[in-house]
Amino acid sequence: MKKFILVILTGIITSLFIFPFNLPFLSDVNTKMVIAAAGLLLFGIDMLNKREFAISKDFLIFSLICILVSVWTYLVITINNTVDMSYAQYVISAWVWMGGAYTVVWLIRAVHGKASVELIGQYFVFICTAQCILAYAMTLSPSLKNFVDSLMGNAADFMGPAEGRIYGLGAALDPSGLRFAAVLVILAHLIHETNSYTNRGLEAFYIFAFVIIGIIGNMISRTTIIGVGIALFYWILLLFIEKRQRYLSGFWVTAVICAFVSLGLIVMLYQSNFAFRNNLRFGFEGFFSLVEKGYWETNSTNILKGMVVWPESLKTWAIGDGLFFNSEGTPDRFGQLETGFYMDTDIGYLRYIFYFGSIGLLLLTTVFVHITSTCCRMLGGKHTILFLLILLVNMVGWVKVSSDIIMMFAPFFVLACINEKEQTE
Repeated sequence: MKKFILVILTGIITSLFIFPFNLPFLSDVNTKMVIAAAGLLLFGIDMLNKREFAISKDFLIFSLICILVSVWTYLVITINNTVDMSYAQYVISAWVWMGGAYTVVWLIRAVHGKASVELIGQYFVFICTAQCILAYAMTLSPSLKNFVDSLMGNAADFMGPAEGRIYGLGAALDPSGLRFAAVLVILAHLIHETNSYTNRGLEAFYIFAFVIIGIIGNMISRTTIIGVGIALFYWILLLFIEKRQRYLSGFWVTAVICAFVSLGLIVMLYQSNFAFRNNLRFGFEGFFSLVEKGYWETNSTNILKGMVVWPESLKTWAIGDGLFFNSEGTPDRFGQLETGFYMDTDIGYLRYIFYFGSIGLLLLTTVFVHITSTCCRMLGGKHTILFLLILLVNMVGWVKVSSDIIMMFAPFFVLACINEKEQTE
């Protein structure tokens, strides 16, 4: 019972790290910052216990690249004479994420006696499944919704306004969609590595979690579909290239059973619950459009098409315009005096290029490539494909939004750095 309680507490803290929100009594402090501060304290205690201060080489390289992103941003905004500091303190933000990840890994080690890729992945799965269930439960219980809202304080300042969509505890909009997408590819990998015959129950839980996150996650943010697509492609690819017929047959039997049960529940809720029907139609608007109109169309894709605007000068392509947002009083590309995304585009790649150019985009991409390569080298083997899939989610996600998933990489990267340091001792 004690371990069960500790596991739940570790899950809650991990959720507050992955899905941070402003504290109701300290509007300028969010849960990620508190957990990062705890991580710094825990790191100091660990160093004192070992009577040494050592940082892994890969973390130092990571920090150097992040510093370059910040320095380049300062240079760009100076050249362009702007004051948009969106990525000027990127290195601080990156260190905060890593500090929080250290707390997560430390807690997992303390509770389970070890930290591993599987354990971190399982906590991610548990958290995102719980977030999706909570988000749907809030549509059924106004008192639960009011309670969750009271915990988050002014959540719109951090996770963005809900805009009529369902949301969880700090989980809303496109940033959460990318995190759900990352967890879906983690699930795809965990299912692949689970023996269908010795762990049929665990595999069934993974598949049901995949369905829950895939469906309700899309109601929260349709960016989740990126993870659904990549995971399904990964499974289909495995079906053709692997010769593990016993595994594959067991997996597909479990998957088909879970699919039928899930489909039955979806049909029942769609017919009986007005809120579920509306949210399902929002989450899968493109599929409903295809069935009802004969062609694929969603409001967000139509908006995205209107956001395709290319830099008109070589200078912008190289170093950007130094603006991530329209500054107040500056007309947008339509001549309107409105604040919002610079050039009225939220497409990640374009937004980064307009902000600090192709050079800045390359530096930012290098951050994630380095994290991925470190995880592959230190934690790789059978998990190498996992880190490549998470990187793919991040890079595909930038086609739609300018959010990244460094928080999904961070615990794995911290674990890789800890393993590197321990191997050199």
